[in-house]
Amino acid sequence: MKSIIKFFAFAVLFSIGQKGYSQDADFQVYLSFGQSNMEGSAKIEPQDKVGVDDRFQVLAAVDCPEIGRKMGNWYTAIPPLCRCTTGLTLTDYFGRTMVDNLPKNVKIGIINVAVGGCKIELFDKDKSESYIATAPDWMKGMIKQYDGNPYARLVEMARIAQKKGVIKGILLHQGESNTNDTLWPKKVKIVYDNLMKDLNLDPKKVPLLSGETVGEDQNGKCAVMNKIITKLPQTIPNSYVISSSGCAGADDNLHFTAAGYRELGKRYAQRMLSLLGYKLDDGKTILRIHAPIGYDQLNSNIASGKVESISYNSKTVGSLRKATVYTPPGFNKKKKYPVLYLLHGIGGDEKEWLNGGNPQIILDNLYAEAKIEPMIVVMPNGRAMKDDSASGNIMAPEKIEAFAAFEKDLLNDLIPFIEKKYPTYKDSEHRAIAGLSMGGGQSLNFGLGNLDQFAWVGAFSAAPNTKMPEELLPNPEEAKKKLQLLWISCGDNDRLIDNSKRTHDYLDKNEVPHIYYIEPGVHDFKVWKNGLYMFSQFLFKPVDQSSFASYKF
Repeated sequence: MKSIIKFFAFAVLFSIGQKGYSQDADFQVYLSFGQSNMEGSAKIEPQDKVGVDDRFQVLAAVDCPEIGRKMGNWYTAIPPLCRCTTGLTLTDYFGRTMVDNLPKNVKIGIINVAVGGCKIELFDKDKSESYIATAPDWMKGMIKQYDGNPYARLVEMARIAQKKGVIKGILLHQGESNTNDTLWPKKVKIVYDNLMKDLNLDPKKVPLLSGETVGEDQNGKCAVMNKIITKLPQTIPNSYVISSSGCAGADDNLHFTAAGYRELGKRYAQRMLSLLGYKLDDGKTILRIHAPIGYDQLNSNIASGKVESISYNSKTVGSLRKATVYTPPGFNKKKKYPVLYLLHGIGGDEKEWLNGGNPQIILDNLYAEAKIEPMIVVMPNGRAMKDDSASGNIMAPEKIEAFAAFEKDLLNDLIPFIEKKYPTYKDSEHRAIAGLSMGGGQSLNFGLGNLDQFAWVGAFSAAPNTKMPEELLPNPEEAKKKLQLLWISCGDNDRLIDNSKRTHDYLDKNEVPHIYYIEPGVHDFKVWKNGLYMFSQFLFKPVDQSSFASYKF
């Protein structure tokens, strides 16, 4: 019995020890590996050693006493970033570009483990031993600096990095030594999958960025390999190929010049910034213009809100009706909350957002990042009729009419019920309405038609039920005074985009402040989820209308 108690005590202590550190979500760590172009072949020039922001850090993967670095410690990322005597690498300007284009509170950390001349097999933990056995002596000397196992050293350093920061991506530059190997994408996937497993990473949240070899336009000796590299996303869905076109190649036609590395590194960063949702606006203002990768993925390490189904008596319809309600993490009945009414499309009901969009996960993740104000979200059934199911002919006239009738049900029945059941504010400044497709049209119709009730209005891919602009907003001056935010978003290939555009054109003509957000996409939840992610961050806090024009791709 004592031995069992000791075992469980040890297990608890071990678990505490494993979680006895606090990760900084603003410290982004990137693992980089590959062969000589990742290692760094170009001469480090004076310009590469100056102006390095101390927010850009490198975790030394080997001991380098000659430059004052000890393995496993963080240093300002002044080159060399791989080993003690390696040259300039693409990670130098990846990191520089990242810190230049991210908020000042965000830091970037690089771990660079690379071996010149190696095949991808060196990083396959099940094949590396046999590969090393036949490697030339000059390569074995480099491998020895990683205690004979570069993959193990990469994982070891990554685990150290995870004590301080969060691994956000993996950078790869390799392929020259695997030229014409059509199995290369599958071999890379083995390494990527092993990293995900060994470091407990989610492949949906951690992308792989892989660069092309010196291109054909630079007479690259291995340029033919780029046709194979470009196929990597077919094998690893969350992978992205970085073009080397125009990146200056060295005289050996295998490596890049310093200028080539600088440009290639910037391209890696530009892709990663895009995946994080950022762009640089006018060279001064840093904006996140779309949801980052992983924004809609469950994070079991953060607090979560509660989702419940409620029923309310609708005098408008003459029946008991249902709605879904989300309350935020840490919900306190003694505290008052603003409310967002989030509406579904023509083929949905009160659970469409939950089934297709996971708004609770999106909002939980935003709360964890302190990006949004605590709010209650009500997802009603916007079809105000006794049989309000999304069954049969959803385009039937009586069902279309029921969507219009929901305005009365919302204002006279649902909102009073929510404000009685939950601790909410009861003024327009603390009430928002938004929706997708048919719900987007409802949001514009009901929100702009009741400016004393809603100060925050959002439409994601508004459907043809949207009223004509002159009817929708006959008094633009009133809207200017009462609206805090009017958001209109749509996919650029959405067949219904004209509903959004005509509304935007009218608002623009009458100088009504609003965000007109057109993103790549069609009429689907990819666009609508991003709409919710973006719109929700504006709600119930001061809004800078001067930034509205910047929210576009």
